[in-house]
Amino acid sequence: MIVKNFFTINIHPPVAISIIAGLLTICSCSLFAKEIVLDSPKELLEEGIKAIKLGQNLRAKTLFTQLIEDFPDSKKRSQALLLVARSHYSIEEYEEAKFHFKKFIDLYPKHKNIDRAYFYKAMSDYQRMDLTSRDQVATKDARDGFQQLIDRFPKSQYLRQAKQKINKCDFNLSKNVFEVGKFYYRTGAYLSAISRLKSLLDDHSKQKFFDEAAFLIAESYFYEQNFKEAHLLYKKFIREYPRSQFMLQAKKRLTALR
Repeated sequence: MIVKNFFTINIHPPVAISIIAGLLTICSCSLFAKEIVLDSPKELLEEGIKAIKLGQNLRAKTLFTQLIEDFPDSKKRSQALLLVARSHYSIEEYEEAKFHFKKFIDLYPKHKNIDRAYFYKAMSDYQRMDLTSRDQVATKDARDGFQQLIDRFPKSQYLRQAKQKINKCDFNLSKNVFEVGKFYYRTGAYLSAISRLKSLLDDHSKQKFFDEAAFLIAESYFYEQNFKEAHLLYKKFIREYPRSQFMLQAKKRLTALR
């Protein structure tokens, strides 16, 4: 007997499961096909921005990269390049972020958001600063980057932040030299301590620990038995740092040398 109504056909359970699985596979493929096939710069950019709003930074980065690579002549490319740089920055890939911000600066020097690229290029170095490392390349690069922003864009919305970050960079650079100088002093390498600490006072902006550096220079000359130079430096120290915590020690040294 021919059954006219499809839904009344008796189907064995294993066969039914296979049919349902097949239908689900087809449906799922059709659903995801729409998401995968993004064949215009506008679609890629819009989907990437949506991904950022949803916190999907990895997906956003992939979409923006696809736009940049597949549509090199698109007007959307500049925006995508800036956004892919920010995507790298958001997931703490700072070296990659710096690369893309620099690329944006090189390709679009007149872009309306060029100051943003300068700021975040410097921030990419700033995020990699390490005070404990003797290699302060990232700190120096960050400082240079913030200074470029200040010099080129005096009306930038990032100006105040850049100045604050420069102060932090200066502190880190000074502190690093200071700690190296103190290390030499503690280990009895007084000539090396003198060299480092003098370069700190001469080449870096003034910091709160400069009084200690000046005192340690005088102390280093004292232990090197260069009493004439030590005497002069203790007197200078007392004159320049009257409120220092090392004042009493300096006065005792000066009294002893007299």
